[in-house]
Amino acid sequence: RAAWLVLAAACGGCAVAPVAPLAPSPDPESFQYWTASGRLALAANGEGGSGSFTWGQQGAESTLSIRGPLGAGAMQVTTNGQSLIVTDAEGRHLGTDQASALLRRRLGADLPLGELRYWMLGVPSPGSPSSVSDATVAPMRVIEQSGWRIGYDVFTASGGVSLPERFTATQGGVRLKVIVDDWQVAIAPGPQP
Repeated sequence: RAAWLVLAAACGGCAVAPVAPLAPSPDPESFQYWTASGRLALAANGEGGSGSFTWGQQGAESTLSIRGPLGAGAMQVTTNGQSLIVTDAEGRHLGTDQASALLRRRLGADLPLGELRYWMLGVPSPGSPSSVSDATVAPMRVIEQSGWRIGYDVFTASGGVSLPERFTATQGGVRLKVIVDDWQVAIAPGPQP
């Protein structure tokens, strides 16, 4: 609960009426170069924390940098969906098994980072069953996939597509709230001469 109170305080005065998708959703196959930064709060098993984040997507590689209490100072997570590397505040690099254990210990939950890459864009992850429903009241969109429910309250238009500004992902006793303050959309790099 403390994490939600901290996030609510950090967002003081930023209450926004629900905003439906303003443009088409991005096609994740062509929308692979972007950066999102903002705030997040995670509650799991009666404990939680909050922090700021920057998510960088470069093709198949995702890099999530977390700062603040949630990341126990600072932490960078890099994954391509198959392997996982965590760099901690001391600069140590941990491989997949150690990285997964560290994330579970620090965050209190296993986050589906491979799917979260797509959920950040407001679309389901390809390759596994999902349901998507849109509404005229909050949540404006709900994705149910891999045992998670992701409810989107606010969207913004950027790069010609509709991108989430605020969403909450829940599974059992785990709740992740994400607020994106800034989207940067890049054009995919072309062939090198």
